[in-house]
Amino acid sequence: MSKTKYSAGKVLTDSDRIAAVWQENPGFSLGELTLEVLQTERGKLQVADTAVDDHRVVLTRLINERDDQAYDLNQLVTRARSGFRAVYGPDSSQYEQAGGTRSSERKSRSKKSEEQAPAE
Repeated sequence: MSKTKYSAGKVLTDSDRIAAVWQENPGFSLGELTLEVLQTERGKLQVADTAVDDHRVVLTRLINERDDQAYDLNQLVTRARSGFRAVYGPDSSQYEQAGGTRSSERKSRSKKSEEQAPAE
């Protein structure tokens, strides 16, 4: 679970701003927190942020490849289901087993009564 709701980019930008002001004021002191500590931690975050961006690029490519494969396989499934319907009929067990809805199980469309029809 993430400890923070802040974006790495914003924190890096803010730390750069703090470091710039700190360098202009070398007499500034804040106990254990030094400019070097700030810059070291900034470097760690920069490395981690770059790694995340690199992995995100790879992940995006992998997701796109997976989605393309899912599309291709879905086309084959649709063709096969249509084949079962064509060979065994639209009300067959084979068509239902392949994922189709048997024609005897389809609901008939209800007709709109004159009261439900939109007024002109």
